Amino acid sequence: MVIIIPTCQRGELLVRTLQCLVDADLPDSVTRVMVVENGKKDQAESKAASFADKLPVEYLYTPVGSKCAALNLALESCDGEFVVFFDDDVRIDPGCVRAYAEAAKGKTGGEFYAGKCNVDYDVPPPEWLKHYLPYSAKGWSYGETIRDLNEPLALGFNWAAFADDIKKAGNFNPDIGPGRLISVGDETDLQKVMLDQGVKGVYLPAGLVWHHVPEDRCSTAWTLERNRRMGLLVGHKLAAAPAPKRFSKAAMAWGKIVGLGVVTKIGKALLSDARHFHYQQRRHWNLGVWQGHQGCGS
Repeated sequence: MVIIIPTCQRGELLVRTLQCLVDADLPDSVTRVMVVENGKKDQAESKAASFADKLPVEYLYTPVGSKCAALNLALESCDGEFVVFFDDDVRIDPGCVRAYAEAAKGKTGGEFYAGKCNVDYDVPPPEWLKHYLPYSAKGWSYGETIRDLNEPLALGFNWAAFADDIKKAGNFNPDIGPGRLISVGDETDLQKVMLDQGVKGVYLPAGLVWHHVPEDRCSTAWTLERNRRMGLLVGHKLAAAPAPKRFSKAAMAWGKIVGLGVVTKIGKALLSDARHFHYQQRRHWNLGVWQGHQGCGS
């Protein structure tokens, strides 16, 4: 059993995550804790090495600024192993890893597992805004009992799967996800392929973590920008799809008009009122779809 933690310039949070593993009820089946730094180096190697007497830590590095590239690098040395994925900004419940281990006990593949997520806010967002935040910034639960998961809902910072199933599904896409222009959707796409290939999804409420959410990751501006990037992913996929599935030129033109806020009288009236934040969300999503379809949108 392998634990993989990608990291990028979050030294103190990485230390917190590793300390959680030290304090956890780790099963003997955990043979490696792989810390994979990507992009600019920022002392992750020395911080990981400081835990070498407490955890079976291994350090890897890729200069490519991509979480998915880091995960793929770690998976290269995982043959037939069960892999638990955490990010460097999670606080791990003491029983989380054992919950994953017990679920996978006696199995060699055919299932992936989704854990439960709570949040640690630096500054809590307004209550009305939480409705628009992604699960990573407001928490996610599928209930309090183990149950089948028929959708790709496992959050990328707290899930587990068998390495061979991941490789069969094509590994992570290094062109999307954190560190890339399209910074969302990496684990969702992979899980969808796995489900289509017959891999069963399972929700584990005992697989609990708390995700650290800084103030700027639950603001109105960040929420709107994330929605635009979700649109980028959709637009990118539409551009690559067969002609019958693409948006018509008229639909794309309307998306550009709405996305750029050319409908100013309506746009300004609605944008000034928090109750109509959904309009802003749609506007940014439309802009992202158009930009993704055109191959632009930094």
